[in-house]
Amino acid sequence: MLHITNGESVVQSFREGAIPGSYLPWNDALHDGPVPDVPTLAELSDIRARFLSQPEEEGYEQIRSSFAARDRTLADSLAHDEIVLWFEHDLFDQLQLLQLLDWFSIQKSEGPRLSLIRVDAFPGIQPFYGLGQLTGQQLATLFPARQAVTVEQLTLGREAWRAFRASDPAGLASLLKEESSGLPFLRAALRRFLEEYPWVHDGLSRNQRQILRAVDAGARSKPDIYAASRQFEECPWGDLSVYWRIAALASAPNPALKHFAPGEYEITEFGHQLLAGNADWMHSSGSVDIWLGGVHLSSADAPWRWNNDLQTLTS
Repeated sequence: MLHITNGESVVQSFREGAIPGSYLPWNDALHDGPVPDVPTLAELSDIRARFLSQPEEEGYEQIRSSFAARDRTLADSLAHDEIVLWFEHDLFDQLQLLQLLDWFSIQKSEGPRLSLIRVDAFPGIQPFYGLGQLTGQQLATLFPARQAVTVEQLTLGREAWRAFRASDPAGLASLLKEESSGLPFLRAALRRFLEEYPWVHDGLSRNQRQILRAVDAGARSKPDIYAASRQFEECPWGDLSVYWRIAALASAPNPALKHFAPGEYEITEFGHQLLAGNADWMHSSGSVDIWLGGVHLSSADAPWRWNNDLQTLTS
């Protein structure tokens, strides 16, 4: 039996809970950086490793080697009797789940039993953010409740993963209006992803706006900005994802943040104008190079924006 989940902390809890089988952490924040529609997992893993190793290129070989080992374990998983997918409700996990459902859906052999454990709550854990909060003993109580993955779930996973990797996000946006009961957490996760597109009134993504609001309210260091900005989230993002966006806001030719002391930031006048809705980040920052899944925004006149009032992308 092989258990696949979102990261090393859950794997450690699997060991503590003596959950039978071997374990594979997927270890990729797919909501950050390029995830284009390339033919093979190996090609995508190379693209992801190059992105994740920025700006320290010397980290590429280590990350690429880790992905290669991960991908080999996935390929070898077809020899198991059962594979159990453990994923929670947030965007980070839902994108990993889509990638795996797509991969399993195109395997030619009948393969092992494929099971799914999906959670968005656990008794006594408030607020519940994810599997990483649970002890090994708590995780073990979820194991008997695993359910067989259905053809409907495989089909929806494949459809959503391909829409996520497409160079035009129209298909992904249309999934917000379609039935997704087979994957009940998917719609909210995809909506949260689409909120990272530039918004119609200020050109900021949701994360960028939350960061600016946190700094405007007095947060200064990266950990403090992260802690303050996550208060705006139903499912908080990882700290590295937020740190990456802090750096982008501070390093643009026309920055919204600036250093005023080592490791500390303050909001610029331009940042104040953005929060007031009197400026547009995409048009005025002087720096546009954003990947959102398979979509590359490289122009101030990016053709798609998120309209929060209509809850959809507009072009």
